[in-house]
Amino acid sequence: MRAEKKEERRELTGLERYIYQRYLNQSRFVTRDREGNLLMVDERAVDHAHITGEGTTLLELGKRVRVYSNGLSKMSASYILPSELLRLSKQSPKSAEGCETPLGKVISDHGLYLKLKPGLVEVGVNDRQDVILYFDPKRAEEPTAGPVLNSVNTIITGRAKRLVTRVEREEHEKDVTEARTWLKALERVSGKKSLMSRYSCAGIQYSHKGNVPYLYRTTQLNFFSPKDPDVASIARQVREKFQKIGREAPAVEIISLTQVPADEAAYRKFLAELAKKKGNPKGLGLPARLKESRFFDPESQGVVSSNFVFFCPLSELRDKITIMTINTDYHGEVKSRGVLSPLMAIMSLVGIISAHAGCAIENSRGSVTTFTGPTGTGKTTACTFWAEKNERYRREELKRRYEVDLAERESLSREEAARRAEEIMEKTGILCQEDWVEIVPTGNSWSFWPTERSLYARTGGFPGLRFVLLENEPLLENAASDFGAMGSWNDLGRVTHDYFPERIFYDPAWGHMHYDRTSRQITANVFLERDPSLDFCVKRVGAEEAVDWLLKGRTPAGTYEPLYNAYPDFSGLLMTFGIVGDKLIEAYREAQKGNPAALAKGSEELGRAIYDKLDIQVKLWLRHCTDVPTYIVNGAPGLEITQDINWYLSEYPDFISTGQKMTTDEFKRLMHDRYGVGYGEKGRWTHVKR
Repeated sequence: MRAEKKEERRELTGLERYIYQRYLNQSRFVTRDREGNLLMVDERAVDHAHITGEGTTLLELGKRVRVYSNGLSKMSASYILPSELLRLSKQSPKSAEGCETPLGKVISDHGLYLKLKPGLVEVGVNDRQDVILYFDPKRAEEPTAGPVLNSVNTIITGRAKRLVTRVEREEHEKDVTEARTWLKALERVSGKKSLMSRYSCAGIQYSHKGNVPYLYRTTQLNFFSPKDPDVASIARQVREKFQKIGREAPAVEIISLTQVPADEAAYRKFLAELAKKKGNPKGLGLPARLKESRFFDPESQGVVSSNFVFFCPLSELRDKITIMTINTDYHGEVKSRGVLSPLMAIMSLVGIISAHAGCAIENSRGSVTTFTGPTGTGKTTACTFWAEKNERYRREELKRRYEVDLAERESLSREEAARRAEEIMEKTGILCQEDWVEIVPTGNSWSFWPTERSLYARTGGFPGLRFVLLENEPLLENAASDFGAMGSWNDLGRVTHDYFPERIFYDPAWGHMHYDRTSRQITANVFLERDPSLDFCVKRVGAEEAVDWLLKGRTPAGTYEPLYNAYPDFSGLLMTFGIVGDKLIEAYREAQKGNPAALAKGSEELGRAIYDKLDIQVKLWLRHCTDVPTYIVNGAPGLEITQDINWYLSEYPDFISTGQKMTTDEFKRLMHDRYGVGYGEKGRWTHVKR
């Protein structure tokens, strides 16, 4: 009774004022978050006469979402999203995180989004500005069906909840045996054979086996066929390098399992289904109880999304490496833990840096700049900004700058400078690779090798996205509806492609970008930061300072990922131990002095293995950054000014000396005085028409 009286005294605001009193506390009609904030209202509970009578409009109070069925011939439901979501998304998003609504689940990630229920498909917006959804019963049977054309919503979004690193080979082999047992059991229950995908990544051969159709599809999209002629030369060079050290190049096997029962009740049900299929659990080798499974998590008392890897010193790396992913179909997780983490260890055996980096040609000489940084610092943007063909104003602005330089340097006429600048534009502003590259030494110079066949990139800020979607049907991963995140009424309830975990699989053959993944020489390195507290926008660093930045690995969220990379096995262990940031730099110095246990909370054996893998990376980067000018670029000032910095230091890699830095105001003056560039709010150009 007290709770009811308190609710009655609660001041109603916005759309709440127009909900019939009898529905205010009925969850069937009114959806609220944990703090009582209004999230969604069934329109049947809204008093439209009251709204009209007070001289206001529904447009001021919220946005309608209509759900249709029967081939769009019948409206089955109508809901109102309150305008207060625009405020809630910024001020109190955690209060709504995970809440279930009639349309789907609320997600808090850089603002509030709504992961629509399977079967709901976004059609568009009608002439009343209502969002139109269509319910497709066939798609509802597909739990990962996304809300827009060719989209898939994965079981989990982001990293798996658990990383299990075995340090004893015998324990690892037991994991592998059980994974294969589960594959057989899942085959019998589903009546479907396991899927096998084979592909090549930087000349290393991969096999991927599991019961996840989505991952079978994405690995084929993202990586090279073993027979792809574009990587034949790289594969040959890799074989030659391993022959020189007297061994074969290791191959990688990935086993991916989903539908492993999450708890004991689900496991009993699974065993009953298996028995119906004439499958003997004991004969297969399955445990009697789920808690006896090697994949069981004692903390959560179930089987959660997990990765299982074997951690050993490089000297003990065998010719086959096996990685297991459990109850995750998120491609980014499999790509990072399954594909790229072992690749880093393999390549380090032959002196190659396998880096969480992209590269692009951003100078008139045709050589590349590498862009290294953790997720969210702008690697993809840096690599694609000047390469996009349809955002013409960017390339026209770049051409104008080359005209200025040519006219001044060579005293050319306006017409001749324009002609020469056009020739330069044919070989600059070109995407090479956007997320992971191999950095290969050749004498005192370094080149890159491509790692991925296609781009697996965030849709948010992806250059020319509207042209890509208009002209192609790329696979989209984890599309979600805006639930106030962008702060715009027009975006509310729509799939805007700004949801941070949403990804696009983009095939460069579609031609929306200038693209060339041919191996080229590296003439500059950029380490990307996004930190408003830094007193510079660009700084040139020597090799030792560069490696300290790498070891520290600060992310935009203020956390730390060693080597700007959370995915290698040694990074995962260091992060688990909390030995990151300045602590890692100190622990590494201790290990250099003969105390490797500092890297593993006192375990000398494990510390030696971590040091073995970390030290070779540090030495390779020291050598690389000694040979190639290296810069820290702070993206905090904004998008276009940051890309100007990236271009300028690529074109003029010696424009400041080692140890020197420039403030944002100093760089603005440089660009204004030399090219007449003006900047406004958030580093946006003010001197060009878009």
